Amino acid sequence: MRNKILELAEEQKISAVGICKASDYIKRTEGLLKKASFCAEDKELSDKVRSIIVCAFSYYNGEKRGNISRYAQGADYHIVAKEKMSPICEYLKEKGFSAQSFADTGTLNERILANLSGIAFLGKNQMAISKTLGSYFFIGYIITDCELPHDAPNTMECDGCGKCIGACPLGALSKEGFCEDKCLSYITQKKGELTGEEKIAIKNAKTIWGCDICQEVCPHNRGLGVTPIPEFKENLIINLEIDGNLSNKEFKKLYGNRAFSWRGKQVLERNLKIKNSGM
Repeated sequence: MRNKILELAEEQKISAVGICKASDYIKRTEGLLKKASFCAEDKELSDKVRSIIVCAFSYYNGEKRGNISRYAQGADYHIVAKEKMSPICEYLKEKGFSAQSFADTGTLNERILANLSGIAFLGKNQMAISKTLGSYFFIGYIITDCELPHDAPNTMECDGCGKCIGACPLGALSKEGFCEDKCLSYITQKKGELTGEEKIAIKNAKTIWGCDICQEVCPHNRGLGVTPIPEFKENLIINLEIDGNLSNKEFKKLYGNRAFSWRGKQVLERNLKIKNSGM
């Protein structure tokens, strides 16, 4: 069954696949879950899960830079990842097993899953880093009651060069850990009025949505191959400009299949004004 799963993943151009035991995840996290709510069906399934199939989806599109973070330049990864994991889920169900996929929508820590399944190690920039994919990849996973051979955890370690810490605009990264409130990616998605310091950070940044700085300076992101996934390298939005007369409904119609659309147009318009004016 494992070979068939890998075959299906290759057909879908999934960049990497690893499998870990649910019990190993529980031991590693000591039951720590995100506080996202489960529906009744999910709770029932989670009690039965034996294996977790972890999938990595490269989104590196080359040296294309713009005012939108690379992860959001292509199609919405939540949608794409779920579609590409679907054949694996269907195969498991045909064999009589349960299977449910998640892509930034579940309750498990995806970076820990990537580590336990052998795909990646955890960097000082809080990213999951793969030897072949760098940190430019999305993570999806499938929980199933099927007992599958599991992979060994990834034992590589961050080089500890400190480049990501030194390059972080507002000092969100430090030797002590990570402060979300100072993360430029978080700030570009934040609603409401920004502080003067936050406005200056956006003004000086390359992006009005997200931030790639800690990834761009990371040595593990040198010499990467471009993603084979069409949705992440075709029909890209590199630089976003918003027509001031565009209604919210029209905005959703134009950009509803993009990862930056969920916040609506007001936050992006605010950031554009900061970027293009004297604040």
